Amino acid sequence: MQDMGTDLVPTGQRGYVQDLQTPFPLIQAVPPMLAQDQFIQRMLPAFDDVLAPIISTLDCLDSYFDPQITPEDFLRYLSTWVTSHIGNEMSIPGLRHEVSTAVAASQWRGTPSSLQARFFPFDLQDLVLEEGGGVTVSTTATDPATWPDTPPMVATVTITPLADSPNSIENITQLILDFIPAHLQLSVVVAS
Repeated sequence: MQDMGTDLVPTGQRGYVQDLQTPFPLIQAVPPMLAQDQFIQRMLPAFDDVLAPIISTLDCLDSYFDPQITPEDFLRYLSTWVTSHIGNEMSIPGLRHEVSTAVAASQWRGTPSSLQARFFPFDLQDLVLEEGGGVTVSTTATDPATWPDTPPMVATVTITPLADSPNSIENITQLILDFIPAHLQLSVVVAS
């Protein structure tokens, strides 16, 4: 396989690789009688040029599914598989971290540690979660219609954003909403 070092597109996107060679030239696969034909000798290299990027991609397929080294466009695609907030712009290092740890983080969803693991050190300088949840218990069976109205449970999140975070406060708030349990109301306080 050819070294693609300096031919990569600098933005982290996949790009055209000049003079990429196929490891399986088609001219070697045809019968010797056809391989001597001038038309076949000119036509098969054109097919090789078309197939070379496909073969190169298949050779590197395992690298596409490694969030630490995959191209940025494929990383965003991978994130659609494991995250629920794909519409928000996230820093690439933060997105790589989130996709890498998505399975492990899913078991801690809604806890302060999951919020901190998601946002540090990529988007926030500080995060404090205060949950005002509670339970009501009774030793006797009662009709739910007779239960007293309870105030809504509110989670207050105090955040201190990083100055160079690619996320706006609205995006960070939406990301926090994705991590907070659905039965809680969210109050976000932005500290300076």
